[in-house]
This record gives sequence, structure tokens and C-alpha cells, in this order.
Amino acid sequence: METKEYNKQEAKAYILNCFREQGDFAEITDEKTLDEMVTAVMAHDAAFMKSSGADEGEVYDDDAAYDYMHEKMSEQFADHKMYMLRLVEDYMDYNERYLESLGLIDWE
Repeated sequence: METKEYNKQEAKAYILNCFREQGDFAEITDEKTLDEMVTAVMAHDAAFMKSSGADEGEVYDDDAAYDYMHEKMSEQFADHKMYMLRLVEDYMDYNERYLESLGLIDWE
């Protein structure tokens, strides 16, 4: 598989499309808020990667990343707190699919 370079805008578009296709969040929030949530969860994921060293080759701890993003998203979107477990879990799945499609995940 050819490895391509990560593109933040393409990743966001891919992830948003996955949420739209899934459809659950359309019942919970509007498109603008969903866009804001995806932008925020991506930023929290990037912050986790930087603080954990995963962006420099350290192992990405899925459980720790999930806990970090869930906490941050629950604080940032308190009105939708009850949906953050699902949003973060879905985000992680969709992001993984995007990274796999580019050949950027190393399963060690």
C-alpha cells in the first residue's frame, strides 16, 4: 500500500462525512455544532499526541487518548456531555479508518 501524507482538512472532511453517514448526531445537533465538535476533538487528539510523545514516535495509548479527549470534550460541550462517550469513540474509529486509508498506521 502506498503511504500518503496526512492532510488535516481532508481528515476532517472524511470524519465529518462518516458522522453524516452514521446519522445519529444529526438528531442531536446541527451541522455547525457537529463541525465545531469535530474540529475540537481533532485538536484535543493532536494535543494528546504532543503531550504523550506519540507525534514523535512514542506509542499512542488508545485508552489514555480516549479518556483525555472525553474529559476535554465533556467540558467544552457541556450541553452535549451525555453524547461525548459516543462522539469520541466514533471519532477514534473514523480517524483510524482515515489513517489506514493512507497507510499511516503502524500496528506494532
